Amino acid sequence: MKTTKSLLLIAILPLFLSGCGGAAKGLGDNLRIALVAPYNKVGSQWRGKQISKFQEKFGPPTNRSNSGDSAVLTWQRSRMVRVPARTYEDESFQGNWTIRKRRYVPEHDQDVSCTLALTAKGGAIAQVKTLDDWGVPVGEDGLFPATTSACQIVFGS
Repeated sequence: MKTTKSLLLIAILPLFLSGCGGAAKGLGDNLRIALVAPYNKVGSQWRGKQISKFQEKFGPPTNRSNSGDSAVLTWQRSRMVRVPARTYEDESFQGNWTIRKRRYVPEHDQDVSCTLALTAKGGAIAQVKTLDDWGVPVGEDGLFPATTSACQIVFGS
């Protein structure tokens, strides 16, 4: 599992470091959302339920539009969460030297946000699309701490 994550990081890191401009930003955003998708269960938790229940719990949508016979409602919300302390190793390269530093990030509060677009047909949620999501560390030391989705924290049931 760690090998797979390491290879994934090696494959993705150059994309983040070499990208510039709007297209690279869009690619980075889509990649970030895809990486936390396994932790985001909001779609399966809300699909098929009444849109009125979602609105009761999270308030009015940030934006509303119509697409044929369905309504597309967008919510953007944030929430303060407690992120546990963690230690990780940071590497930098200078000439022929590899410099490794152990870094400690103390426990802290962090504002996490999520943007969802819900498609409603006949008063029921037909589709949940994640427009913006972030990985939030929830425990475990190391390069890949246990992570969850900001959308799951903000909109999960």
